Amino acid sequence: MTAVQGLPAALLLSSALAGLAVWKRALTAGGTALAWLLSVLICAFGGLPAFLILAATFLCTVGAGRLAGERADPRGVRRKSGRRDAVRVFCNVGVGTAALLLAGPLGETGARCIYAAVLAESLADSLASKLGPLSTGRTVDICTLRPIEKGLSGGVSLWGTAASLLGAALVGLLSLLFGWSLRLAVLIALLGFMGALLDSVYGSLLQVKYRCPVCGAVMERERCCGVPAERVKGLRRVNNDGVNFLSNLTVFALAWALLAAG
Repeated sequence: MTAVQGLPAALLLSSALAGLAVWKRALTAGGTALAWLLSVLICAFGGLPAFLILAATFLCTVGAGRLAGERADPRGVRRKSGRRDAVRVFCNVGVGTAALLLAGPLGETGARCIYAAVLAESLADSLASKLGPLSTGRTVDICTLRPIEKGLSGGVSLWGTAASLLGAALVGLLSLLFGWSLRLAVLIALLGFMGALLDSVYGSLLQVKYRCPVCGAVMERERCCGVPAERVKGLRRVNNDGVNFLSNLTVFALAWALLAAG
């Protein structure tokens, strides 16, 4: 399917998905507009299987968010919450979309494989961040293995890891719609799961974190208890959006390298 041949279907399907996002109040106005544009490109250049992977990623993320509710961030440590804005949409879907647009140098199959692997990482990370805090067990920093607040980037838990694996496996399963082998679908799932683990590593090592001088809580927000918080770890300009974007780029590079190696 070429971009021109797939455009009418892309416009229709993307508009339906954007309408669902508006109905569920899952995205801001800017986020909805960008998501619609990226969806059009994904459907037009990747075909129906690529759109179904995107739709499944969106629906599972929204569903997990509704299921977890405020329990996804019980202590309010995250900098962003609620509806996804354009920046968050781009950092989670932009790299995958770019892969489809690079079908010339990557080859059509290669571009679609990279796209699927990147979306597998995005869904795996989203499910882990939403459902991980529901775990009744400990949440530990992936690098130090020390207990940390639930919901804080860099943390891993039993439920979060299981949810991450499930999300990556789902995208791997959906990639079979491209007509690929089971071996390739498993590779996509493994890349997605590995990318989600690397997201936690990046979150632990690079993402900025603050400590409230009043209550002593460690968080990703810049203010707490009505006063500015003190930076204690990470790079000042690297937030969760930056970590997600870096994780997507890492999976892009890993998938490209594996495909090039044959």
